[in-house]
Amino acid sequence: MADKDARFAVLIIVGIVCVIFFSLLLTSYADLHYYEIGFKKSKTTGSVNTKRIYSAGRKWLGPTFTFKKFDAVGQEIMFNESTVYAAPDPQEDVEDDSGASLTITVDIHIIYFVIPEDLKLLHDEYDVNYHPIITSSALAALKDTASKFTLKQFYTEREEVENKLLLGIQQRLGGMCFSNCFVGCISRDQCTVKDKGLFVDARYLQLTNLKIPYEVEQRNLKTLIITEETAKESFTQQAAVIEKETEQKQILEAARREGLMTLFSSTGLSTVEHKNSFDYLRSLADNSNAHLTVDFDQLIMGPTKLP
Repeated sequence: MADKDARFAVLIIVGIVCVIFFSLLLTSYADLHYYEIGFKKSKTTGSVNTKRIYSAGRKWLGPTFTFKKFDAVGQEIMFNESTVYAAPDPQEDVEDDSGASLTITVDIHIIYFVIPEDLKLLHDEYDVNYHPIITSSALAALKDTASKFTLKQFYTEREEVENKLLLGIQQRLGGMCFSNCFVGCISRDQCTVKDKGLFVDARYLQLTNLKIPYEVEQRNLKTLIITEETAKESFTQQAAVIEKETEQKQILEAARREGLMTLFSSTGLSTVEHKNSFDYLRSLADNSNAHLTVDFDQLIMGPTKLP
């Protein structure tokens, strides 16, 4: 009886150990979804190990560790009906000295990504609360860059304005470090921490809507109407000239027909053959490179100058 009790106690202990073991085993794994990257974080102390960046998947960390997660996909910034100020156009008269006529309302969408190799710097500087800071910095860069363009450029050179706005925001958020370096930037392998901005990469920008001041809209509409009226007047004058020329040609043609009818009637040329011969002779007579010689039997045509 004592042996049975001992074996039963051992089985209970083994069962408890197995339950604890499998529980610890299951809690030792942590997941990162396909849209996440992260650092290893202690559940007990809250400390974060930033030496290694983990990508998506199920990882063995141990029962006392989990992930501190960051978005690996694009994060969106939306500025709806944001007010920016355009540069004054020296070719246009600005009636309102207060600057209200230079105000533009825009809708801007921006997509930015965290930079994996700079994730430690981003975490140390802003932890996981970086998005509001990124948003406010992007808005400041947007306003600063927009002030370099005139109102006219915003709606006549829209693609160029979009590219420059994106570049201005990229330089504010990502500093002067670029993988594909251009004139004035710094290659990423030569960048220092102070050159990296806010440690994120703004890749895409779209100017989805643009509202210009009412007085500017009315002025542009008036200019367009004047341009169209000028073009209309030009076309009207051209039509009048063409109509007059056509009328003169019709008068000449009518006079020619009437003259030929009178000529044929007075000369007695009534058959088609005689009329065709007459037209042929008139054509030859009008040709300066030919002369006519008539004898009793035939009509001879030859060059005006003998060799």
